[in-house]
Amino acid sequence: MNERYSFTDLFEKQVDLNNDEKVVLEKIIIPKIQRPYAQGRKDAASTYVRNSILDDIFEKLIKGEVLELNFIYGIIRASYDSYVMELLDGQQRLTTLFLLNWYLVNRELEADDEYNLKVRSCLLNFTYETRSSTTIFCKKLAEFKINLNGNTPQEVIIRAKWYFKSFDRDSTIVSMLTMLDAIHEQYERRKTRGLVYKLSNLQFYVKSLGFYKLSEELYIKMNARGLQLTPFENFKADLSNFVSHHNSFEYPVPLYNNDYNDEIPFHYNFSIKLDAKWVDIFWINETEEFDSSYMRFFTRFFAIKYIISTKNSVSDNEMRSDVNIKKLYTDAENRTKENRYLGFQVFEDLLKKYPEFIEDLYIVLDLFHEFHKSHIKYYLLPEWEKTESRKGDDFYCNVSTAMTQIKLIAFSAVVEYLSLYKSFDEIIFKQWMRVVWNIIENTNIDSLTPVSSLIRKLTALLRHTLTYKDSGISFYKALSLWGENNTDGRENRAVIEEIEKAKRIAEDIEWENVFIEAETHPYFKGMATFFYTEGMSIDHYKDRFYHAKEMFDVNGISLKYREQHLLIRAIVCQFLSWDELRERYITERAEKDKYLKNILASDQEVRSMFSIVLDMPSEASIKNKLEEYISKAEEVEPWINAGEDDEIALKLAVKRLRNDIKLYDWAAIKEKEGNLTFRIYWYGGHIMFAIPRKQHARIVIDTDRAEVAYHIHKKYDFNYSDDNQHSVYELYNIIFGNEIWLLKKVDKLTVWIGFCLNRDLHLRIECNTKKMAKTLLEEFDDSYIDEEYKNFVILKYEKYLTKNKTINDLEYRLDEILEIISNL
Repeated sequence: MNERYSFTDLFEKQVDLNNDEKVVLEKIIIPKIQRPYAQGRKDAASTYVRNSILDDIFEKLIKGEVLELNFIYGIIRASYDSYVMELLDGQQRLTTLFLLNWYLVNRELEADDEYNLKVRSCLLNFTYETRSSTTIFCKKLAEFKINLNGNTPQEVIIRAKWYFKSFDRDSTIVSMLTMLDAIHEQYERRKTRGLVYKLSNLQFYVKSLGFYKLSEELYIKMNARGLQLTPFENFKADLSNFVSHHNSFEYPVPLYNNDYNDEIPFHYNFSIKLDAKWVDIFWINETEEFDSSYMRFFTRFFAIKYIISTKNSVSDNEMRSDVNIKKLYTDAENRTKENRYLGFQVFEDLLKKYPEFIEDLYIVLDLFHEFHKSHIKYYLLPEWEKTESRKGDDFYCNVSTAMTQIKLIAFSAVVEYLSLYKSFDEIIFKQWMRVVWNIIENTNIDSLTPVSSLIRKLTALLRHTLTYKDSGISFYKALSLWGENNTDGRENRAVIEEIEKAKRIAEDIEWENVFIEAETHPYFKGMATFFYTEGMSIDHYKDRFYHAKEMFDVNGISLKYREQHLLIRAIVCQFLSWDELRERYITERAEKDKYLKNILASDQEVRSMFSIVLDMPSEASIKNKLEEYISKAEEVEPWINAGEDDEIALKLAVKRLRNDIKLYDWAAIKEKEGNLTFRIYWYGGHIMFAIPRKQHARIVIDTDRAEVAYHIHKKYDFNYSDDNQHSVYELYNIIFGNEIWLLKKVDKLTVWIGFCLNRDLHLRIECNTKKMAKTLLEEFDDSYIDEEYKNFVILKYEKYLTKNKTINDLEYRLDEILEIISNL
């Protein structure tokens, strides 16, 4: 332990393997777990450290004195018939000595000098494994004989033929070049020569921690000492280790960026590209967060592969709670943000079962590298979202761009296209992504269940088209053949639309541009057949689209067709049964759940109406036709076992939905206030037109209770307990809420009338004393004192039905009540 070593001594003298044995090292390795080289960084602190170290080194070299550089620590392992040391502590110092030795032999020795050859042999045995690019750089540098000719080392090195542009992305290499320039500056400034033979004065002690493999336990301890790796560096090390130890990846492939057609094992080329090529995809504006973008690419890639590969074992419904997809996608997005790595196990489990995913990944990254800037990113944004300032989306490589479930589906479509086709054909890719975005936009995606379903469906479609790739059949023709063997009654309607459009395009390519024009309408967004009739001509379609595009704008139904709420009322008239009406959302707006678009896409009667209406020659004739649909609408079929009163109530509700313009006026205001949508549903014995769970946006539409209440208010001078209900009725002839309460003070009493749910009509009298309540009780048959409020007399309640009958019955009862009260 008292023996000191210079840089070259490490490869020539014996070092302690343990207390009893000494060995000679063939190599010094900087293992994957180590940080990048830091003494060459350009920040103020690193610059100070760098200058201080070099000042000390050159002072000692010039004076011929020994500079003691403390201990270095490492683990020694056998490598065939020799030994290598994996360095745990001393990386920064040894790297600086590596660079200093290289610089001085280049400046002071000839190429054939014996000492030059000796030092270069040692330099070649100093290996960085933190990144493949660093490994290659150090090897090339060790062999490189430099002639500065007035330039700095960095200027000469980066112009060397062996210098890859991707080296600029490796922080260790950048730091090494900075350190070399700093060494050069010291050497030039001090003017002293012959320093190469004094390098042996730079000495350190070597401490071996034994003859082990670099274990996970030691790795954790290293991290505890502060040598923290990014999640991607951890993942990359694990992934490279998996690939290098799997016997499927031993076959030879051409060496990346090599002009001599050299071949190396696939796994080695994979590791090189991981560091030296594919990193370029994620290097945006020299951001320091490219590791996070890189990491997210991998987690999303494997999440997609997991969804596809588990089709027969994990259902779409089960996917939302699946543990593995949670690790690969849901939690992975958050872990990357938080700079946390939770291990490789979930990736390893998937890759052990499907090692071919590595080759898919290799192809995908290669094609992304070549085409992502020129093509791919422009198709990761649908045509209807493109603007002058935003013509594509680089979320796959940009950590600052938010990820969504929709983007994951679109990303899967790209990944699977590249994986399956194994090449990039711009025309086919453009056609494919057009279909993809049309389907995504017109599918309800609100959880991982539809995400899983759509990723699997799109992959199936793509595999189907691939079977025709070499037969001379066009992409659209291949897609159009999907329906012959694959569709069933549960097929996604957006997929069905794309199959139909593909058939027409395969017949006549002009259809493609015609459909695209309709698909890019700011409201239709990919949906272009709700007014289409099978077999129609292109000119006929264009004529219909001319009128259809005027009916809608980016906000939904256009203003000219919102007048008198004409179009939405005509649409409602196409629902001819309670089953079609119930749970139906009715809106004129474009909103996130696409309720109106879903009606246009899925309801055959509505589609038939549009095919007829849009054949009218002018806007005026179209509006007349819509009015005709409203005025001549058929009666609605009630629910099974509906009674006579139920049928009357349903007719009244339908009448309002078809004809009550003020109802739609009020609904439009309430929707705008909360950006929510009205729904038709059954609640409390009534047909409601309401925004769910919003008491003040709820209308009972199957009774005339609002008109009856207003009549009583006017004739008997009753007041509304809620003045807002009164105000709304004055404006819109409707009253919101589950209940309507009226009250009238008569002497020391208050008469209450309540129009409540289940058509219950409540009558009660509030007395100023309990004694008065008992006296009043004797005047009314079938009355009783309220159990909680002892001063309330509850009269026999009735049911309110039709308007006229309810008014007649209620007036008779009120006259009786008021007369009795006046005689007390």
